Amino acid sequence: MSDDQDKSQQTEEASDKRLEDARKKGQVPSSKEPSTAISFVIISLIVVSGVGAWLVDILMKMMKLYLSGKADFAATGVGMQALLISLGADMAMVMLPIAIPIVLLGMMVTVAVSGPVFTFETMKPKLEKISPLKGFKRLFSTKSLAEFVKSVLKLIVISSACAIIVSDLYGQILHAALRDPADIATLAVQGSVRIVTLAAIIFTFIALADVVYQRWEHMKSMRMSKKEVRNEHKEMEGDPQLKAKIRQVQMQQAQNRMMADVPKADVVITNPTRIAVALAYEPGGAGAPRVLAKGKGHIAAKIREVARENNVPLRENKPLARSLFKHVEIGDEIPEELFEAIAIILAEIFKLKQR
Repeated sequence: MSDDQDKSQQTEEASDKRLEDARKKGQVPSSKEPSTAISFVIISLIVVSGVGAWLVDILMKMMKLYLSGKADFAATGVGMQALLISLGADMAMVMLPIAIPIVLLGMMVTVAVSGPVFTFETMKPKLEKISPLKGFKRLFSTKSLAEFVKSVLKLIVISSACAIIVSDLYGQILHAALRDPADIATLAVQGSVRIVTLAAIIFTFIALADVVYQRWEHMKSMRMSKKEVRNEHKEMEGDPQLKAKIRQVQMQQAQNRMMADVPKADVVITNPTRIAVALAYEPGGAGAPRVLAKGKGHIAAKIREVARENNVPLRENKPLARSLFKHVEIGDEIPEELFEAIAIILAEIFKLKQR
């Protein structure tokens, strides 16, 4: 009941992250039908193109050679072993050029359907794979039922197609015993060509339908509940409360570093209570005066407090304080348009220090 309830709650489409995680585990839509269809299509092309007749001729010659006794092999254990090796090699020379392209094309079609997947996740030992209860559930699952129905339908369709072709040739088959062996062979070839061609067409449509079904079934199984969507969003974006706490800690650390630089300042420009900007200048240096700290409200009050404790002069200048706070960041030098106003203030302070 809990599983049904969980399935009923999976109303949201799968996210890209969920699909990618499933792919890493080897969970992708896969179908065996395209490779089967490719095999039948190639066999059909071989038969129709005349390569099949050439192949039959080669095999017939091989049978005559080995069954007529013309092949020079002694009737001993070693001779029989050599005979089997020779027969296997000849069969391989004939069949491998046909079998290898079929296998390669089948693999390429499988990769095209499900995409390239390289994972060892499916090879890891898991207890649920040997659990009788899990195996029983898989045996009577919806997917197993669908595979069974698909196999039965394939058997019915292929059997019906073969029955139609055989019934069409029924009259000729009845009179085949009265014909020459060559006519019988021709009839068999014609029937085989029609059966293989029809099977290739049927399996092609079955493969297309199965690929669509497997993709639909996979996306259905990957659906997410609203809770899973929220959890995934939190995992990717981060917990808002945690992020706020991190920002708070970062701001506190930056403020502490800023306050530690206030005693190094030569003057603090105030607004007088809302804004405070601490400036430092090295006489004879190449750079312009630089902002060491700035703040509004309680931060400005803290800057003024630290400045008083360390005997840093405070100067009230509302326009200059607002301009510095708005346009100059901490650690930056003041802009050229403020040189004159700040130079007057610093000159006064340096004179007082000299006295």
